[in-house]
Amino acid sequence: MKKINVKASLIVVGGGPAGVCAALSAARLGVDTVLVHNRPVLGGNSSSEIRVWTRGATGAGNLFGEEMGILGILKMRNLYTNPQFNPVFWDEVLLDAVLGQKNLMVLLNTNIDQAECSDGVIQRIYGVQQGSEIKYTLEGRMYIDATGDGLLGAQTQVPYQVGNEEYSGATKEKTRELLSSSILYYVKDTGEPVPFIAPAYAYDMEYIESLVNQGGRIISEKQTASDCWWFEYGGLRNTITDSQEITIELKKLVLGIWNYIKNSGKYPDAKNCTLEWIGNIPGKRESRRMITEYMLRGEDILENRHFEDGAFYGGWYMDFHPAGGLNSKEKNCTQIPVNIYTIPLRCLYNKKVKNLLFAGRCIGTEQEAFSSSRIMNTCALSGQAAATLAWKCLAVNKEPATLEKQEKEEILQTLLREDMFIPGKRRSYEQDLASEARITASSQWRVTEDASVESLPLKDDVFLTVPASDGPPLMVRMKNCSENALIRLNAEYYCADLPNRLRPGKKVKEEIWELEPGEQWVKIELPEEAKKQYCTIFLKNHDLAELRLNKTENPGILCGKKDSPEYLHPCIRWAAEDIYSPAQVINGYTRPYQHTNLWCSAEENKPWILLEWAKPVTFRELRFYLEPDLSQEIPSSCGQRWDESHKFALRSTMPPQLIRAFSIDIFEDGQWKKLAEVSNNWQRMIVLGFEKEILAQKLRVTVNQTWGNNRAHLYQISVYKNKMNV
Repeated sequence: MKKINVKASLIVVGGGPAGVCAALSAARLGVDTVLVHNRPVLGGNSSSEIRVWTRGATGAGNLFGEEMGILGILKMRNLYTNPQFNPVFWDEVLLDAVLGQKNLMVLLNTNIDQAECSDGVIQRIYGVQQGSEIKYTLEGRMYIDATGDGLLGAQTQVPYQVGNEEYSGATKEKTRELLSSSILYYVKDTGEPVPFIAPAYAYDMEYIESLVNQGGRIISEKQTASDCWWFEYGGLRNTITDSQEITIELKKLVLGIWNYIKNSGKYPDAKNCTLEWIGNIPGKRESRRMITEYMLRGEDILENRHFEDGAFYGGWYMDFHPAGGLNSKEKNCTQIPVNIYTIPLRCLYNKKVKNLLFAGRCIGTEQEAFSSSRIMNTCALSGQAAATLAWKCLAVNKEPATLEKQEKEEILQTLLREDMFIPGKRRSYEQDLASEARITASSQWRVTEDASVESLPLKDDVFLTVPASDGPPLMVRMKNCSENALIRLNAEYYCADLPNRLRPGKKVKEEIWELEPGEQWVKIELPEEAKKQYCTIFLKNHDLAELRLNKTENPGILCGKKDSPEYLHPCIRWAAEDIYSPAQVINGYTRPYQHTNLWCSAEENKPWILLEWAKPVTFRELRFYLEPDLSQEIPSSCGQRWDESHKFALRSTMPPQLIRAFSIDIFEDGQWKKLAEVSNNWQRMIVLGFEKEILAQKLRVTVNQTWGNNRAHLYQISVYKNKMNV
């Protein structure tokens, strides 16, 4: 067997969303990195081999919560090149990003089977690449374990938990209750009858009938892709060592279910259906969780605790499944909504092994918190955080546990710069010249009343959310559909830094709205707390009441049904002056948080925004943070249909608010000169670097085209004296 030695500053093991984002993030920061993955395709559970769609905070009701950063770059690329969300092309988005990244080497089909550790430091790891007969020795200064199973951690005897039991490297594992694994399938309607003869190993119909249609496990001939998440088994087994047995059992169950659908006679609409794909690798939910310097707790999530070293965030439900899976008579899942919460750097390392970090589902959480943090979007963010922590440790030659407060702050500021959202954390402008500039613009959007013929009936609980403002009261256009009766609506007011339709925050006010018959304006006096946070008003269901909608979007102001991901625009009057001010492009936030934090222009041809300094400045990098509609999900993949219980709204186009083309001019020698031009943009964060220093006293950004909206939407502009990454 051929032997190859590879040396790098950072070795990332595991090529799921956490590992891919870790490797890309480190390499972008200038760290020479190796990404090692034991499968032929990247993506882990989201890959075309397993096909679980990526979800996160927005999918659980958090408005403006869609995860960006390195994951955002991948998701926006997927939206642009793969609008049908085909899981095969998601593989290629990831591979293309990795292969095109400077400072990054990738080893696929390479299984790490040994780690050599001495004096609490990993010296090297060993792996064999399937098919090529190459044995690799990989030597790094730092390592990131993004394997999901905590493979490197276990090999180097970092203590870990499985379920609620704790283990060291010498402790024999036992069976305990975990989240089970799943195998998915894709259904295709061929247009003509297709028979199905089940393999002999599949469970018979009688056994399948005893399992399904209880606890919410409702069989349908239409279910496909992630509708099949509840095809679960393995939570009472060892999900690592019993992997083969779990896989075979799941195949028996899943093909038995399909045989029941096709041949029981109870699903006549299935006669033309066939399986165009079935997984052969289970999507694993839970195995080891490493014991780290801090273990995230369920209380931290429910209390929305902020950490001084909070580095990334979660926001998916606390999502519990019975360990018995399909064999359980319990409800198939219990989901507790949560607000967006932070996760600290201390969840990413145990000082027992000084040069090892964790990313993905194996980071340090107690089992209750794990039920939320395990979701793939959160795992991906942990990868970016771990990589940035590794970058700083390498730069100052320290282990993570010995970093000083200022060094940790530099990590957080770097994450913010690279488009990580950290709730409660504002970007510092210490190195950003934009903070010294005077900001003006060609125009500024005002909250606009533009009543639609459509309205939102209050037959279900409906919410309306508006940002913080010191402005005057707002007016909401309502309708009483009765002919002559006065009706009363119960209105509850909640405040939160970021609104959530399922867990709205702190209740601060309750009142009754009285509506005369017909249409009318209701005056709303926002509570004092709403001057510092988002205010969400819930209107209790009433068969005779409607909320009038607006034809024109007022950014950062939304309404909708409490139990639906379809967000709409309410018809309101509001004379608040500060909602879309140009000055917000240097306020330190790159998305809505308490406020809109957005400059939005009026409807005009080629709107512009101008930065002007008291004296000329020199710079080599510009950054722009745009609006990709952060209240709507961008998944890795999805089936042609999905069950309503997923509460998922599919994007059909590129975000119309996203700037597609813009130009940058500088004022030099008494005249405007073209500096750069961007066309056919699909990114949320745009980084422009220049080989030579640019000298300018004025910098103007002109928006030439969007993806559909006739206004400019821009969160932040940054101007750096030096290039901030490679």
